[in-house]
Amino acid sequence: MIICADCGATNGDDDQFCGTCGEFLRWDAGAGTPPTRPADAGERPRTGSADERPPAVATRAPVDPVAATGEAAPDVPPRRPGDGRDPADPAGEDAQPAPRQPGSPDRRGQLPDDPAPVGPVDSPSRSAEPRPVCPACGRDNAPGRRFCRSCGAQLATPGEPAPQRAWWQRWWERLRRRAPRRRSLREERRAVRAARRTLLIVLAVCLLAVLAVVGPPLARRAVEAVRDRTQDPVPLVPASVTASSAAPGAGAARLVDGANNRYWAPNGNAVDAWVEGRFEEPVRLLTVVITPGVSPRRQAFLAAGRPRGLTVVTVDADGKQKKSDIELRDEPGEQHFDVAASNVVRIRLVVRSTYGPGLIPSVAIGEAEFFGRR
Repeated sequence: MIICADCGATNGDDDQFCGTCGEFLRWDAGAGTPPTRPADAGERPRTGSADERPPAVATRAPVDPVAATGEAAPDVPPRRPGDGRDPADPAGEDAQPAPRQPGSPDRRGQLPDDPAPVGPVDSPSRSAEPRPVCPACGRDNAPGRRFCRSCGAQLATPGEPAPQRAWWQRWWERLRRRAPRRRSLREERRAVRAARRTLLIVLAVCLLAVLAVVGPPLARRAVEAVRDRTQDPVPLVPASVTASSAAPGAGAARLVDGANNRYWAPNGNAVDAWVEGRFEEPVRLLTVVITPGVSPRRQAFLAAGRPRGLTVVTVDADGKQKKSDIELRDEPGEQHFDVAASNVVRIRLVVRSTYGPGLIPSVAIGEAEFFGRR
């Protein structure tokens, strides 16, 4: 038996955990004696007082029959080995027993001078009790134990249902108990094919998920690109035109009147001046055509300021803006720029820089034309 060093409860020799407190029973503990902690390295053993030391074990000295009774022992004829005695004991019945250590059993395994060993005896009522089964490892335990003797898990008390383990605990227990076996070559190939099929299925599902997220925008772009290359662009005329400012005789409406000898010019500083056109319905914008200057004739063209850098700002039906910067050449005539945008409801031209600073007007745009699809 093993005695628990924490609570002093008695446990069986093959128990690994205490049935009362659940503590681990050390293997270095002897049978029937609690385990002792070895002294730390460099620490001297403690010498307690006389009260703290364990009592010495009393040994029984051999009794002299003459001194005890005062009478002489009767003469007994000597017996030769084997005269009606035990064959296994050639010394005879009168032979003196070999000296033994106090508390050690004799050759029959008994302690003749000590009381009979007392162990856990199961009474009829206790033996009839059901043996609790550990919910963790499935081992049977003696009635009355609170902790499993194999794994130390807490056992259910009588009258209470056994604790339910989580699904992953049951799965891990079955996986741990499953004995590994060597698979054949056919099974190995079958497992490889199954893993390959599973991988292909997972990749296909991931591809479908990606296409479900980014597929519609890509599909719309592809359709728009095909239509842009297969359909001829048409003129997109704004329904109304407004500007940040306008010089006398150079209103914003002249920007889209179709005549290149009339122009729009801001009143004052040219930088950051803008002109904006609005469409009746959303359109697909593809190209912007700008005719700079006050006239297509070069002499009149060089006499006024011309736009050099413009920022094209498009606004779609959802209010989302898109900006594109374009650079113009300092020469009269039409200049074409590719500006692609969908669902455009407004378009604004913002002046960033000009040619011919100090001239009047500071900047002039003869015509602005837009092409695309409705």
